[in-house]
Amino acid sequence: MIRRLKKGERRMTMTFKKAEKMARMLKENIDFCQEYEDAFIFSKKDEFSIGGDGPVVILKESGEAIDMTSYCDSSKAALLREIDL
Repeated sequence: MIRRLKKGERRMTMTFKKAEKMARMLKENIDFCQEYEDAFIFSKKDEFSIGGDGPVVILKESGEAIDMTSYCDSSKAALLREIDL
């Protein structure tokens, strides 16, 4: 679940470079990123997984790493860009 900021609470902005570094600590073989309004999703390009070794989702607001299913269940954010690493 993605936590929404409360009034007066400061937003932590996760940069692409910080998110990439975190993702590589969790999954070494990434070579692709999709940037959404609220998250970066890192994966191996053209690799689709049902369970097991799925994409790494780094939330921009908190820097938290979550699983893809949780992100899909809680986010309605638009895709901003795709990045080959």
